[in-house]
Amino acid sequence: VGFMNLFNLEDTVGVGKATLVKYDQEKDELVRDANGYLIKVEKGEPGLLIGEITDSTPFVGYTQKDKTEAAILRNVFKPGDAWFNTGDLLRNIGCAHYQFVDRLGDTFRWKGENVSTTEVERIISTHPDVAHCAVYGVEIPNTNGKAGMMTITPKDDIQLDTQKLFHFLDEQLPPYAVPIFLRVKHELDTTGSFKYKKTDLKKDGYQPAQPDDPIFVALPKTDAYVPLTDKIENDINQGQYRF
Repeated sequence: VGFMNLFNLEDTVGVGKATLVKYDQEKDELVRDANGYLIKVEKGEPGLLIGEITDSTPFVGYTQKDKTEAAILRNVFKPGDAWFNTGDLLRNIGCAHYQFVDRLGDTFRWKGENVSTTEVERIISTHPDVAHCAVYGVEIPNTNGKAGMMTITPKDDIQLDTQKLFHFLDEQLPPYAVPIFLRVKHELDTTGSFKYKKTDLKKDGYQPAQPDDPIFVALPKTDAYVPLTDKIENDINQGQYRF
């Protein structure tokens, strides 16, 4: 699956021939019709990008056989067909132009790079003041992809030094993987399988949800997380900062 950005339109991946199918982000699963086949999206609707696997467009796969098989969707539109699951959500905005929307699974895309939430969480968890953390992507208006956000539960309810935390992450992670936003919570909710519930955190984004859950932001050209005030939040939403 390839694209060419011939017209240099902002926030697009370019011109190409793509097949987008419906994906339920809330349930984290593909949407199928009554016959069990996938459903193509309408123009303007986000969908999962898939590429047909044929003799002329083969999928070589990965070194691990199980990983290769996991990336292949079968019986997509008819019995026996096979398609490659890119893991990317795109939107057809017209004139064969496609806009990147999100990255599925334990990654999100920011500044043209795939960010592994698992890897970022692993680094954050090594900080001596962090008890628990969850990392996810949130949308900033008029930007491409998702900006990183972390929700942290400090050890023993200590007062986090946000400047030291920023320096710690800045030294351990590439610039695009350092979370832009920080939320501090007394407790992180988990699922029955003890995974952190990120759905509600993603919905809340960097909007204040609870008065006792302070939010901080690392603004461009700064070296610390500072409290997210109403003015800063409004300026971010109005595009006053270039992240």
